[in-house]
Amino acid sequence: MYQTTLNNIIIFHGKGLHSGRFCKVVITPSSPNSGIVFSELNSVNKKEYKLTPYNVNTTHLSTSINIKGEIHFFTIEHIMSALFGMGVDNVKIYVKGSEIPALDGSSAPFVDAIRKAGIKVFPVKRKYLKVRKKIIIHNEDKWIEIIPSRFFKVTFKIDYGDTVIKEQKAYFNITPDIYEWKISKARTFGFKRDIFRLRNMQLALGGSLENAIVIDNDKIINKTRLRYQNEFVRHKILDLIGDLALINFRVLGHIKAYKSGHLLNNLLAKEILSDKSNYDLIELNTLDKAMPYNCNSVLINPQIV
Repeated sequence: MYQTTLNNIIIFHGKGLHSGRFCKVVITPSSPNSGIVFSELNSVNKKEYKLTPYNVNTTHLSTSINIKGEIHFFTIEHIMSALFGMGVDNVKIYVKGSEIPALDGSSAPFVDAIRKAGIKVFPVKRKYLKVRKKIIIHNEDKWIEIIPSRFFKVTFKIDYGDTVIKEQKAYFNITPDIYEWKISKARTFGFKRDIFRLRNMQLALGGSLENAIVIDNDKIINKTRLRYQNEFVRHKILDLIGDLALINFRVLGHIKAYKSGHLLNNLLAKEILSDKSNYDLIELNTLDKAMPYNCNSVLINPQIV
């Protein structure tokens, strides 16, 4: 129920999944109510930007942002997912290069670093975005919706019509423990048949068997085993959490999705914020601690930054 930041600085190095270029990320602690802020590392431009879903300019195979033409970062969803999933509210993220490092293709390395850095709790209450009514977004046979709930829950189903992934479904009531052990280790994935086409489009240039699950016809060609039996749908949930984190508030609602991706995730986030009648912003009372999302919460004046 209280806002958090990191106890120590975190630094990451590695190749970007799509650019294939070396990238560096430095995450530093920040003050209450500052949120998650992005800036360029070692740049003359020291401007800092708090992201919103409206800063997203590309959702093809990843979520990328462009703010006023001044900063442009690719593939932010895994680091945003880790911070949101682990309950970190306020940090500054400094990026050198055009992309967040892919690391192992999941958010687990970010989670491990967060654990090692430690989480500091401020005596300042969080603001929660409590969904008031059902919102649904359709795109052909794909859809995503959110309905009111006392908790942040996700039900997700995928169907790639192949012999490896097939149909997969997962449901989670998202907490930091659930996120760390049941979601964060799920890696990004793709099909070998698409690699040549993607690289011609200057995508997946940094992709490898070290940071992605690769499927070739009826088999997985990685030597390592799947981390979860339904790792593919869990990674889709990981991405969804990262995309929804741009709302900048903890979400109280049950998201249900079928074959959703970054585009629909982003459209849902923007639709939620498009009308203040869609939600209430609340703070939790001390008495709410045992049942943190009950109706004894305090309504506050909604302001979307």
